[in-house]
Amino acid sequence: MFLDYNLATQASNLNKILLNGDDSEILAHADELLLFLNGLQDLLRQNLKKQILISSFNDIIYGLESSPVITLRDQSIRVRLLNLFMKLTSK
Repeated sequence: MFLDYNLATQASNLNKILLNGDDSEILAHADELLLFLNGLQDLLRQNLKKQILISSFNDIIYGLESSPVITLRDQSIRVRLLNLFMKLTSK
């Protein structure tokens, strides 16, 4: 339960950054986003009951690893991240 609360809190904080931050602030949090998504991916692999598909954000992880600037400037990526964070915080 604590892990789910912590996950939701982190998702909420990252959601606020994406919604309210300018490009430089969002880019400054690229490592935090990557760390969060990697942790989420590990959690989902361990707990198959979760309703989020790992494959739905594998390409975002790859983009953050290889080219965070281009990845985070992509509006479709930002929308997908916002949708993921909303899903995590709504439970």
